[in-house]
Amino acid sequence: MMKPVFEIRMVKENLDLSMAMMQAVQEEKVTAKQLFRDGPEDMFIAFAVDNDGPDQQELSRRAANQARAAFALAVIQTQRSLDRVFTGSPLDEENPDLQAARCVMFLLNNTVFANLFTPVWDCPPEYRRRFEVRPISLLMDAGELHGKGLSWDHVGGLAQFMDLLVYLANWVDDLTEIQPAADAPRYTALQATVEPETESEIVTANPDPAWTVDGPTSRFVVEQCEIGNNHLILAKDLYAGFQEWCRETGLDDVSQRSFGMQLTAMGFQRRRRGRGKHWWDGIRLMAQTTTRDTLVERRPLVANGRTGGHYEGYQTKLPT
Repeated sequence: MMKPVFEIRMVKENLDLSMAMMQAVQEEKVTAKQLFRDGPEDMFIAFAVDNDGPDQQELSRRAANQARAAFALAVIQTQRSLDRVFTGSPLDEENPDLQAARCVMFLLNNTVFANLFTPVWDCPPEYRRRFEVRPISLLMDAGELHGKGLSWDHVGGLAQFMDLLVYLANWVDDLTEIQPAADAPRYTALQATVEPETESEIVTANPDPAWTVDGPTSRFVVEQCEIGNNHLILAKDLYAGFQEWCRETGLDDVSQRSFGMQLTAMGFQRRRRGRGKHWWDGIRLMAQTTTRDTLVERRPLVANGRTGGHYEGYQTKLPT
């Protein structure tokens, strides 16, 4: 079996590569066209939408998902590696910095293990406190995190999480793996104290925008948009709303292509629906009432209810 220190270092390398790939895709240093092949026998990866050929936004979405998966793998495998070295609860650790580092990783694992792509903080009551790992300047306040969507910012950013992996790997490298007796109890990350629930809690199943994108696009989504699995909006209307908001706030806008790629990196999907129009799924402007189930679109009426050979009027169902 591989040593715990090597396991932690390998998942860190995997996360390094995934983040580099996502950044390269967002900057179009790696394009869908480069990865697309015409014939199925020669196809490496086909990033096609509606059979129209390679699509950069689809590649960007998949690269972001790959980064999330690599992050989840790093969390889960690191905790498993720690469980092979430490037998006691993280809170019982005597070294204060190591205690904080183990507690942060324990909470991340407790959160990510239940839902890899849309994790929501699951912090047992005794862990709802402030943790500081002084050698790497990591500070996490878990007092108010329970029930919130996980953001890399909660642990100081992705670079800080990388430092945490290195810090724990160095500790594990200096310790001997413990093989407890068959009848000895052993603490694992899955033995967290569960707080009794007095009422059900509703959590939006969408990634926190701060996970992947910073800047005006992320701020626009947070301040001006509603997120929900049943929401949708015309791509041109969402971008127009973004441009108007940038003018009102004095922020510099970005091109529609860059805007779309950043939304894709945040986990939203753009689809082509009826009459070739593009829609964003899972998002809408706050003042909008359009949903996936009830799209009411008023269209100009002409003689006999026809325009261009097609009946128009009130469209109560969204074509697919």
